[in-house]
Amino acid sequence: MVACRHCDWLHYKLIIETGSVARCARCNSVLYTRKPFSIDRTLAASLAGFVLLVLSLSLPFLSLTRSGLNSEISVLDAISALWLSDMRWLGILALAFIVLLPLARLLILILVLWRLRFRLGIRLWMCRAMRWAERIEPWAMAEIFMIGVVISLVKISSLATLDVGPAFWSLLGLIFTTTLTSVVYCRDTIWQLLTTRLA
Repeated sequence: MVACRHCDWLHYKLIIETGSVARCARCNSVLYTRKPFSIDRTLAASLAGFVLLVLSLSLPFLSLTRSGLNSEISVLDAISALWLSDMRWLGILALAFIVLLPLARLLILILVLWRLRFRLGIRLWMCRAMRWAERIEPWAMAEIFMIGVVISLVKISSLATLDVGPAFWSLLGLIFTTTLTSVVYCRDTIWQLLTTRLA
C-alpha cells in the first residue's frame, strides 16, 4: 500500500510502465513515478556537477580593474576574506552551503548510483547515504550565492571594471546540472532497486 502525501488516501501500489506517473484517485497528486533511464541520467548529471564544482573552486571567479590595478578572486578567496574580516560565522555558513553540502550530495549520488549502475552490490550504508543526500538537497544553495553575486555586480559595476572568470560560468553550469539532477532523479525507482536488491 502507498499513501498519498497530500490527502493520506491509501492505494495499492501497482507496477507502472517506464515514463508513467501514478496519481491519487482522490486529489490527483503524484503518488510515484518511473522516469526513463533515471540512474544513467542522474549519474551523468552528478558527475558533470562534480567536475563543474571543482572548476568553480579552483579557477578565478571575478576580476576587478580600477585605476590600472587588477585583482582576481575565487570562491574560496571570498570565503577566506569573510573569515579574516571577523565575519567567521558567515564564512562558515558560506563554506557549508556553497561548497561542502553540494560536494557531499554529489559524492553520495555518484557513489551510490555508480554501484547501482554497474551492479556492484547493495549495502546498508547506501540506503543511509541516499537518505542523507535527500536531506541535504534543500540546503545546497549555490543558486542563492549566484543571486547575491549578480546583485553585487550591479552595485560595483559603476565603481570599477568587472570581468567574470571561468569559475563564474562553471558555477552557473553547476546550478543547471543541479536542476537537471532534480528533474531526472526518480526517487521511487532508485529506492525500489535499493530495497529489493538489499533484501
